[in-house]
Amino acid sequence: MELVIELFLAITALAIVLNIVFKIFEIPTIIGYIVAGVCFSQIYSLSSVENAHMSELAEFGIVFLMFTIGLEFSFHHLMSMKKDVFFNGILQVLGTGIILALIIDQAFGGNIKTVMIIGLALALSSTAIVLKTLNETGEINQNYGRKVLGILLFQDLAVIPILLMIDIFGSTDNTPVNYLIL
Repeated sequence: MELVIELFLAITALAIVLNIVFKIFEIPTIIGYIVAGVCFSQIYSLSSVENAHMSELAEFGIVFLMFTIGLEFSFHHLMSMKKDVFFNGILQVLGTGIILALIIDQAFGGNIKTVMIIGLALALSSTAIVLKTLNETGEINQNYGRKVLGILLFQDLAVIPILLMIDIFGSTDNTPVNYLIL
């Protein structure tokens, strides 16, 4: 656990320093986080660190990403955009996911469960990067910007069932599905 705390503090410090420098040159903060991650993995030779520690560290990153995205939205705002979020979001994720799954199946073949998960995962995009770009250009206030925001929000919500699919499909024992969901 001490190693995880040390790694977490080190990556946080590196990200802060890089983003301060990048802010001077007006480089988006998301680029600072990406560069910090690449530098950090090289400095600490993360390929040699146990997978359990890396998994815990990655969970911190996901929690922080969801937290920063969640700071910008309220439940009321989400409900005011329900058509953009749920209708357009479902169409985009399922439509793109199915098309990509079919392409992957034709190109590489394989297990249908694996192909479905890969297709759905590739249908997602980075909310942090797209939202930052839309805010910087002012396009977030346009009609298409709101539609894109709704789709991005649905993609963030769709991560949960996709991760559940990985657990359910990857379960080698006969664990009941409701237990895996919990």
